[in-house]
Order: sequence, then structure tokens, then C-alpha cells
Amino acid sequence: MKRIRIFIAMLLMIFSLCGCQQTNGNSESDTAISSEPHITGNKAENIQSVSSAEQTSQSSESFSEQESPAQSKILIAYFTWAENVETGSDVDATASASVTLPGNVGQMAMWIQDEIGGDLFSIQVKEPYSADYNECLDRAADEKAEKARPVLKNTVENFSDYDIIFIGYPNWWYTAPMAVFSFLDEHDFSGKRVVLFCSHGTGGLASSVKDITAALPDSTIESNVIGVSRDDISISHDTVKSWLKAIGF
Repeated sequence: MKRIRIFIAMLLMIFSLCGCQQTNGNSESDTAISSEPHITGNKAENIQSVSSAEQTSQSSESFSEQESPAQSKILIAYFTWAENVETGSDVDATASASVTLPGNVGQMAMWIQDEIGGDLFSIQVKEPYSADYNECLDRAADEKAEKARPVLKNTVENFSDYDIIFIGYPNWWYTAPMAVFSFLDEHDFSGKRVVLFCSHGTGGLASSVKDITAALPDSTIESNVIGVSRDDISISHDTVKSWLKAIGF
């Protein structure tokens, strides 16, 4: 009987030891998990950066699905009033800032080229616009109403070689100048990635992005479009650089 009690006591001790080892094993596992870097104040910042990357990928079919900027041939086409005015015409005070070379959009185009390289192409009409602000506005209004396509001086002969096309323009009557649509009509944008940039007065981007997107159904239009007020052009170099970085350049 005494031997039975001793045997039972030994069994109880064995079971007790096994239970302790199992508990210690779980404790070590918990310690290993909790010893991973703990994100506190930076957690929201990290989540935001991931979300931004996902948004860029979804909105512009990021470069992971196309060629990267370093591998791509880039064209920076732009329309600026300063390069589309009558030679020797008088400039009124209202128009002076916009028609002084390189012009608002021309300046933005040059900054973009400085940052990412690429080839510049100035969209120019055969029949120049008046340097008088009101006269230019009147003609622009008539062209928009008629959905005119002003004749351009030249085209990009090797357009098919380019993968990414930047298109710059001012806001004329709440859309892009009709000369920009002439440029879109004269070139095959199928499969191109298109990036828009704009200079504007009080109208912002207005319907320009929607109208250009409708004109290029077979292209990928970058959803992050920069619009800079004409009054802020001179102080917007860093803004343009930050925008380029945000869209993957």
C-alpha cells in the first residue's frame, strides 16, 4: 500500500513538471513576439506611406506595370501663350507676365526637364494669338465654342518613340487651349502614359483634365495633376519638384 502511494506521488510530480515546461514554453513564445520593433508614434506615418504607394499604383498603373522612368523616353510638350503671340505686338499690363518668355507653362516645362530629362516640344499655332489679353480671350472663346482645331506649325515626327508624354497648358475658358487638342488629334497616344501640368488664374484645372482624358481614351492619364496659379509661378519650383517625386520621378 505504501509503495502504491509512493508511485502515485511520483506520477503527480511528473505531471506537474510537464505542466511547468509547457507554461514556460508559451511564455518564451510571447516574449519573442513582443520583442519585435514596436511602432507607436510612427505607426500612422508608416500606414500612410503604404497607402500612398497603393494609391499611386492604382490611380496611375504605376511603373511596376510599365517601364520605369529611367527606362522610358520622355516628351514634355507644352503650350504657352508667350510662344504663340504676334511678333512685335504691343503687350498690355494685364498680359505682360504671361507673354514674357519663357511664359508660365514654359517655365514649368523647363523645371520638369531639369529634374527628369526628356525632350521639350513647344506647341505653336500657325496663326499667332494677340498679345492683348482681351483680344486673346475673345479668340480663345470663339475657338472653344466652335471646337476649333487651330493649325499647328509642326508635329513630333518620332512620337512613337516616346513612352511618357507630359502635356502642359494654361487654363483658357475652363479647359485647355484648342491648340492642345490639335496636338492630341495629330499624334497617336495609344498605350502612352500621359502626365498633365497646368498654369491657371482663378479657375484652377476646371474641366481640362476631364476633356483631355476624353480625347485620349487609349492612354493612361496620371491622376495626380499639378495646377499652379499664374501668380505663384515664380515661387513654385519646389512645388513642381515635390509633385514629380510624388508621381514616381
